[in-house]
Amino acid sequence: MPLEAITRLDATARRIGTPCGDGEMVWHCWGEGPPLVLFHGNFGTWLHWTHNIEALAQHYTVMAADAPGFGASARPPLPTTARDYGRVVADGLAQIVPEGEQAHLVGFSYGGRLAGEAGAQRPDKVATVTLVAPGGLGVEDAPRPELAKLRPGMSPEEVYEVHRANLAGLMIADPDAVDELAVHIQRTNTRQVRFRMTAWPEEDIWDGLGRALPEIQAPMKGIWSTRDAFAGDSVPERLDLVRRYHPDADLRLLDGAGHWMQYEAPDAFNALLLEMLAA
Repeated sequence: MPLEAITRLDATARRIGTPCGDGEMVWHCWGEGPPLVLFHGNFGTWLHWTHNIEALAQHYTVMAADAPGFGASARPPLPTTARDYGRVVADGLAQIVPEGEQAHLVGFSYGGRLAGEAGAQRPDKVATVTLVAPGGLGVEDAPRPELAKLRPGMSPEEVYEVHRANLAGLMIADPDAVDELAVHIQRTNTRQVRFRMTAWPEEDIWDGLGRALPEIQAPMKGIWSTRDAFAGDSVPERLDLVRRYHPDADLRLLDGAGHWMQYEAPDAFNALLLEMLAA
């Protein structure tokens, strides 16, 4: 029953909308306690956190966003820069976090840019910022294999194999961990993409998060994986860049997992994140 987890989470979620372009940005919420906001990766939705929400919601009010132009959220106003895009997220954060409280922000991959911008723009609403294998630090990605492509007329089996191959090549280190649920999430997410990061200026794509780092006042944390196909051998360089502006940052490595570490190794990831937030 690979889709049981999604069905259960969907049925128990509380949904909040905040202004976004001509519509709303959608935040899916579970649990009680201090606010914990999760930002997904590129070509993603809140489903990137399928294996983490229930464990985290035992301790926090989990708010998993659909970023502007992804999932159920409307497109952001155009034209846009990373700062403009981040302002939509930061303004939404200010509305969903209760008066007098601050949220822990956790941003995965592309979502690290959102967490960074929200942390820089609304320091009054942010308790900590945790980056999970983020992009946008101004560090070159490792060479990657060519992606398999979807083509018209493909059978369901061929479509499945394209997504499975791409997940194994980029997102998940252990091919055996690319299960039916992972493929379903990837297929569902990519169908709902209505915004491309290429709409930003080139400098925002390259180092938008790096330029936001010195503006973040909240304690900084980060988790990288040792088999991340995007980072490759550049993980130490990425950690050094974060420490340049946040010398006391709590930065950890998760051994053996790929880029989408919170899906591939959820028990280890959940335990590590909860430990870091408690500290």
